[in-house]
Amino acid sequence: MQAAQLLARARRVRLFQNGAADAPLAGVYRSAYRGAGMEYEESREYTPGDDVAAMDWKATARLGRPFVKRYREERSRTLMLAVDASPSMAFAAAGPSLYETAAVAAVTLAVSAAASRDRVGLVLFTDRVEAFVPPTAGPAMPYAVARTLAETIPAGRTTDPAPALALAATALAHRAVVFVLSDFLAGEFTVPLGRLAARHDVAAACLAANDQTSLPPAGLVTVTDLETGGAALLDCGNSAARSRYAAAREQSRRQTLAALAAVGAEVLTLPGNTPPAPALAAFFRRRAGGAPARRRIGRPL
Repeated sequence: MQAAQLLARARRVRLFQNGAADAPLAGVYRSAYRGAGMEYEESREYTPGDDVAAMDWKATARLGRPFVKRYREERSRTLMLAVDASPSMAFAAAGPSLYETAAVAAVTLAVSAAASRDRVGLVLFTDRVEAFVPPTAGPAMPYAVARTLAETIPAGRTTDPAPALALAATALAHRAVVFVLSDFLAGEFTVPLGRLAARHDVAAACLAANDQTSLPPAGLVTVTDLETGGAALLDCGNSAARSRYAAAREQSRRQTLAALAAVGAEVLTLPGNTPPAPALAAFFRRRAGGAPARRRIGRPL
């Protein structure tokens, strides 16, 4: 998919209305992450009604009176996109691949952030960093993201997000919004995501295709692992075997999302065969309404 096509698909979800920054998804994006970028300004003496979560315990201990920290919202936030380009993301049955859906979602997010005058960055990864776009503000950033996603040819053959997420962390001087887009089928995500979530607002967007969780009644079928190349013969003509496979895949998906939520990431599912904008908008509305998505892990997102 070419960069221009990626941008066209993102803009077709009506992110812009005559170039204004108050388009539907851009608006809910801003609402969802209001206050995500905050800088310490000063400490002052506590007064009744202050948020106890803002207590400055060091100043309180030093001066013998309760003090609270005051923050000011930065004029712009930073959105860092981390997109998985490993071989498993090439999965496609009828329609776009998981990677293409992730790319459209990433550009959609970049357009939303640019409309809000936020900085946008990108790290593309497999088992290594395939490409890096430093966080920068400006209307050209969505195209820079789209071009990188469309033109980079990944060299890695497996998944290891640690180098990419470590690079993202070093590029973020202040609290930022980090979106990790992956199928989360391979690689160790929880430790590096947990480190990021300790300082930033982290969302784990899980790309999933129905064709990966259910088998067609097609007799004997050879399935191949896109990352290891290993193959197995499955009896898809057996309804009990198909049911066991679907149940095992669903259990694995839920365990993965629960593990990501446990380290502080907010989770959402992006269906691999449908446009990602509705799922992103629903996620932003839930977050703006004060119900972090990671608390809704008990049912599909």
